[in-house]
Amino acid sequence: MTLSATKIAEVVNGTVEGNPDVEVSTVSKIEDATSDSLCFLSNKKYGHHLQTTSAGIVLLDDSITNVPEGLTVIRCSHPYVAFCTILIQYFDYKEPHTDIHPTAVIESSAIIGKGCHIGPNVYIGERVALGDNVKIYANACIYEDSTIGENTSIRSNVSIYYQSEIGKNCLIHSGTVIGSDGFGHAPLPDGTYIKIPQIGNVVIGDGVEIGSNTSIDRANMGSTIIGNGCRLDNLVQIAHGVELGENCIVAGGVCIAGSAKIGANCVFAGQSGVVGHVTVADKTTLGGQAGINKDVKEPGGIFTGSPHLPFKDEMKSRVMWRNLPQLEKRVRELEQQLKESKANNG
Repeated sequence: MTLSATKIAEVVNGTVEGNPDVEVSTVSKIEDATSDSLCFLSNKKYGHHLQTTSAGIVLLDDSITNVPEGLTVIRCSHPYVAFCTILIQYFDYKEPHTDIHPTAVIESSAIIGKGCHIGPNVYIGERVALGDNVKIYANACIYEDSTIGENTSIRSNVSIYYQSEIGKNCLIHSGTVIGSDGFGHAPLPDGTYIKIPQIGNVVIGDGVEIGSNTSIDRANMGSTIIGNGCRLDNLVQIAHGVELGENCIVAGGVCIAGSAKIGANCVFAGQSGVVGHVTVADKTTLGGQAGINKDVKEPGGIFTGSPHLPFKDEMKSRVMWRNLPQLEKRVRELEQQLKESKANNG
């Protein structure tokens, strides 16, 4: 497939500067581009690549002015969004044709919507309901009484436990487990433990994407809830009874403990964590490896460190920690001077 600068500008509502007839057939990073590549520049940190790129077409905004002679660019309001728009329409992975593989096992009480794809060795349990255009890839298991909304894709080797509810337009990547038992064990007088039955479920909203090898546990009672529009990375652990508000971003390695209630539009960076039974306000940002150990009541806060501190306070603390050896040396010197002064005056 080839796209001209004119066609791309039309799709992204941009303006061509240079040759409107130049064509591209692939996409790439600006530093790796060839003459048939479309790329973008939105971060001025990488502006030097504009002077050396071999790209056929570059998407950029009006803030970048030092365009080398002979390079065709398309100016638009949001170059990265424009680039993603082209990727989705012309270069993204195309879902398989609608068919049901002969090795799939589908229980007779299951309801399969129109245009569904069910791959090899898939298991669809009793009373499962799939909406229209759902795609279930090889070796996935959907257990009894679960529902999956229209246009949702379940990739290979995903396990969706009983009574799970998944919305429409979702994407769940390989190896993820939805609805496994929460970690509930009550201690007994003899030092052993009894397993607490987990009789709740998991409810995932519309437009959610969940990365590979992520685990979302079912609630002890009630529901573990992932709000509309959330994006979860690989290797995320969501414990039983967690409520994650709409449009949250959760990066790889994050752990959110049981019954935590997270507001909307929060951003949790890699390997950060939240203890159980706390409430986190909307639009909270948590830095990498940081840990929330108590309620966050004010929306819009930015926190780092463990236990979490406001970002500026944490940065000041780090400066102080870095200077501790010098401070210790200075204190010892002052102590020695004081000791000598007392001896001389004695």
